[in-house]
Amino acid sequence: MTALRRALLVAGRELSAERREPDGIVAALTFTAVLVFVESLALGPGQARRPEIASALFWIALLFAALFVAARSFERELEDDALDAVVALEGGRDALYLGKVAALTAFLAVVAAAGGVLALVLLDLHVALPAHAAASVAAGVLALPPVVVLDTLLALRLRARGVLVPILALPVLVPALLASTNGTAAALAGNETVWLGWTGLAVAFALVYAVLGLTIVPASTE
Repeated sequence: MTALRRALLVAGRELSAERREPDGIVAALTFTAVLVFVESLALGPGQARRPEIASALFWIALLFAALFVAARSFERELEDDALDAVVALEGGRDALYLGKVAALTAFLAVVAAAGGVLALVLLDLHVALPAHAAASVAAGVLALPPVVVLDTLLALRLRARGVLVPILALPVLVPALLASTNGTAAALAGNETVWLGWTGLAVAFALVYAVLGLTIVPASTE
């Protein structure tokens, strides 16, 4: 069995589990909408409609949704002792990492699409470059899962993993979050030149984080 097929099996198992128990993705969607709404109330309607502020609110909410979904995914593995069985297989460590990243990317794409529509409605936003905004969101969605999954693996056997995973992930993800936030804000404002630079950086970070995860993951699952 090829490494890609093993990873796809892990991702398919993850997606099947979520289909049977969709409360996780529903909770992530609800959390994203509530967080955007509360943050917009705290800042005030005028400030929240500014492209850079609206983009920041959206990406902060999406980041915490990613942390929530990843934590729930690994908690399920620990409950039924499936994690050790997957890791024990030939190529199991890489398959576990790539499968989890693929599944989390799919979940985040759904959350980002629904959360983006909710943010547009709640904040009454105008998008000057819709296709560019979608591309910025796609680049950011690709950048988050590799780091979130890796840091969840690193802290998996620790009791305080719920606190440690955000502490580990947030500093590493700052460059990607800045790129995604500024790229999305530029698309909202209609600045194509700025959008191109920041979105290119987000894509580069996504590639770097994926390679970094594949390099570190064998040791992180020991």
